[in-house]
Amino acid sequence: MQLRGLVAAVVLSTAVLVAAHSDTGPLNSELQWGTYRPNLYFGTRPRLPNSLLSGLMWFGLDDQRNWQKIRHSCELGDNLSEYGYSRHNGRDFGEQTMRDNDQGVEIKSTFIKVPGQLGGSWAVRFTGRTLNEDTQGVSLVYYFGLEGNGTLSTSVKDDVAMVRGRTPDLGKFRIRIVPAHSNQLPAVPEDLRNIGGIHGGRISGVGLKVPKTDVWKAKDAFQDVLLESAQTRVRAMAKHAQGSGIHGSLLFGLNNAGLRKKGTNLFFAQMIVHGEFAFDVIYECADKTSRIDSEAIDAIASNRRKEFDARFESSFNLREKEFSDAQVEMARNALSSLIGGIGYFHGSGLVSSNPKPEYGQEDSSEAKLSEPYSLFATTPSRPFFPRGFLWDEGFHQLVLRQWDSDLSLEIIRSWFGTMDGNGWMAREQILGDEARSKVPREFQVQYPDFANPPTILFAVEAMAEQLLARGMTRSMDDALQAGGAMEEGVCDEQCLLQSKLDSLVPYTSRLLVFFQKSQAADSVDGSMSPSKAGYRWRGRTENHTLTSGLDDYPRASVPSTGELHVDLYSWVAYMARLNAELSPTVGDAELESHLEMLDKIHWNEQENMYCDVTTGIREDYDELEDEDEGLERVFVCHRGYVSLFPMLLGLVPPDSKKLGHILSMIEDPEELWTEFGVRSLSKRDEFYGQGENYWRGPIWININYLILSSLHRNYMGVEGPYQEQARSIYTRLRDNLIANVFEQYQSSRFFWEQYNPEDGTGQRTHPFTGWTTLIVLVMAEKY
Repeated sequence: MQLRGLVAAVVLSTAVLVAAHSDTGPLNSELQWGTYRPNLYFGTRPRLPNSLLSGLMWFGLDDQRNWQKIRHSCELGDNLSEYGYSRHNGRDFGEQTMRDNDQGVEIKSTFIKVPGQLGGSWAVRFTGRTLNEDTQGVSLVYYFGLEGNGTLSTSVKDDVAMVRGRTPDLGKFRIRIVPAHSNQLPAVPEDLRNIGGIHGGRISGVGLKVPKTDVWKAKDAFQDVLLESAQTRVRAMAKHAQGSGIHGSLLFGLNNAGLRKKGTNLFFAQMIVHGEFAFDVIYECADKTSRIDSEAIDAIASNRRKEFDARFESSFNLREKEFSDAQVEMARNALSSLIGGIGYFHGSGLVSSNPKPEYGQEDSSEAKLSEPYSLFATTPSRPFFPRGFLWDEGFHQLVLRQWDSDLSLEIIRSWFGTMDGNGWMAREQILGDEARSKVPREFQVQYPDFANPPTILFAVEAMAEQLLARGMTRSMDDALQAGGAMEEGVCDEQCLLQSKLDSLVPYTSRLLVFFQKSQAADSVDGSMSPSKAGYRWRGRTENHTLTSGLDDYPRASVPSTGELHVDLYSWVAYMARLNAELSPTVGDAELESHLEMLDKIHWNEQENMYCDVTTGIREDYDELEDEDEGLERVFVCHRGYVSLFPMLLGLVPPDSKKLGHILSMIEDPEELWTEFGVRSLSKRDEFYGQGENYWRGPIWININYLILSSLHRNYMGVEGPYQEQARSIYTRLRDNLIANVFEQYQSSRFFWEQYNPEDGTGQRTHPFTGWTTLIVLVMAEKY
């Protein structure tokens, strides 16, 4: 294979590899600070464990109960009418708008960074307005908290809140929180003015000392302080009020308490505003070349906004494809919100030391907290899934690598860094108490025999194809000559790409071995008899196969250790193909064997489709093993996403009659086709729209992307009996997807987890700016 020769041709020196992949290199320093707390409406942190956190909070003052509804972490129940990034380059610029009708405020954040030592300096400018002229105002709060060792000293003077600090990893730093001089306080009734003990300036603050492990609970700590302060203030107002009642802007203010308290590790700055407002938060490292002037923030942001727009067009060419301004804006917001969902997570996860018992077997395994570790990852949804998911990550990286391949590589390497010696990675990364607070207990434990679709290899495959495309323009002698230059510590662009790919190849091999051993049909050790060849997802329950990624998609009605899952075998065959392409010593025999067995086990000639298979169907759910070797295999056929996987992953030859049957299934309106996208389960299936109805009909963008990608890469450009059919389906499906996602975005200002197959309406979690952002690649036709 061409890839094999290219991969083998370049041998990097140790010095070049270290320079390309060192964790202390310039790339990591540039990415040290960021908006890496995606679970918050706005928050920052460095990619360092137990370090300095910051975040924004707000609440309206008209309703005295609003202090219990403080906005902080992204929550579906907050009912914000809009939030999400309109531009974010992943490195030194990001801006978003948050519109909260219930609390009566609109806030825009503009984040910038300036390079320097120890991660450099950064600033965020908040601008906005209250939405009602008659409101008593809005309380805006910005805080900093120190999770680890270090010191903070705080003060409020001359309408500026100041924090000076030092930590072992950040060194010395200075923070200023500066409200605009034009900010207006809410109007206060005359009888309540000048009450002693009630602060009336533009900014006030409070410092606290809390357990380091509780810094992430900043909202709870602030509510405690607010309640205590309000109880004191309400008594003072009651003495002076002459019919005015209680005024929220006075009731819920701070009194500059605890600012000089020794050991302070949590500081809140509060601004109470009415009308238009602005304030800056400026973090400056000790590097004097990284100073940030408030007056320069707008100019820096303006330049980076222009750079972003120009780069976006050069990356995706959407205007060249004649998309409208509104469609380009939607795509730009999709990419930016995916990037704005990047987070840094650190902590321990709950991991079982043993495989999870199956089907009625007593669970004697004990989950323990792992050693703390870190993960740099994108997130599917800031309010509902604000953590790393292995199944989702690979799709996210398809989008991100088109924008910033080095940033994408950082995330991929971070994921591979969590892989154990067996090739296992936890499918859901729930690290630390903050992450666990968002997940029900029954879903927190990760099991060492649970796999997940290895979509993260999509990015590795794309990198290899990119290298092949570039390598084809150069002779092998040129590549070897480049190798000679590398021995002197010089590495050109192709050499760097080669080094990145080389660093990932061992993980792809290890992942394949893990699947072959842990998901083998008959045993955990991977031994396989001819009569029981195939693969089975571990983690099956009566109604769900969460490990497959397609949670409630219909499988065998009675779960059995005799099940064989066609989507899982497709993933194994896909990995075998990629491994053969990347590794010079691996031949094609294993891949050919897998493809032959995939068809032999899972193709149903009567139904003309790929199906799951089960054996030993019995009425008892407690069945553990199929002891009778003579039990008949039974096809479990449900037309839908699972039956498409061999085609989705390009495992079906373009001249195969099987492809014709699959394409006909896709474009049949009584089966999978809708004018909004391809539905997840056939309209004719008995389980269509039933039960939880998660993967039993709704349209998912990630699988629709795989359909389009496979048609584009494997079938519509290859001569064969189904070329025109493939091209026709591609064109119509692409048009339908773009039109519906755009229509739903225009009407709601959100991207959705899934779309209704009957009317196209966006549904379930929102904003869902994970794999739904693949719509950008669909528009750009980048597969």
